[in-house]
Amino acid sequence: MELELTENILWLLKQAFYFSLTTVNDAVSGHGVSTAQIGVLRQLSNEPGLSGADLARRLLITPQGVQLALTALERRGLVERKPDPQHKRILQAYLTDHGRDVATEVVSDAVAAHDKVFGVLTPEEQETLRDLLGRVVEKGTGHQLFKDHVGN
Repeated sequence: MELELTENILWLLKQAFYFSLTTVNDAVSGHGVSTAQIGVLRQLSNEPGLSGADLARRLLITPQGVQLALTALERRGLVERKPDPQHKRILQAYLTDHGRDVATEVVSDAVAAHDKVFGVLTPEEQETLRDLLGRVVEKGTGHQLFKDHVGN
């Protein structure tokens, strides 16, 4: 059975993904941070002191991807890493004062772009979309989503 293109959920997801990603990237491009780096900044502003492994689990990206993002953020003076008092080999990441300022600006711009993209939906429709996509992601990947993955 042939699917009409506009009835093809995968096609619609791809178009919505590219439109939303482009809109958010354009909004934050002036800050010079990648989407992975934005995720790290946002996560560390919510939960200071996470390790690279913690960040990888929460952001659903590879530990290598997290390390690249942390190293780049550290070079820019946005993040600092300190040994965990209990486990000296584990490094905990913290935002610097400058990192907190940049995180606030980046997240604010990203949220505004997100609202521009998804503002065509009512808050209830956005919640339904998050719930449905979250279920697909959890079942497909086997990863349980942390609540702040699916928030605004």
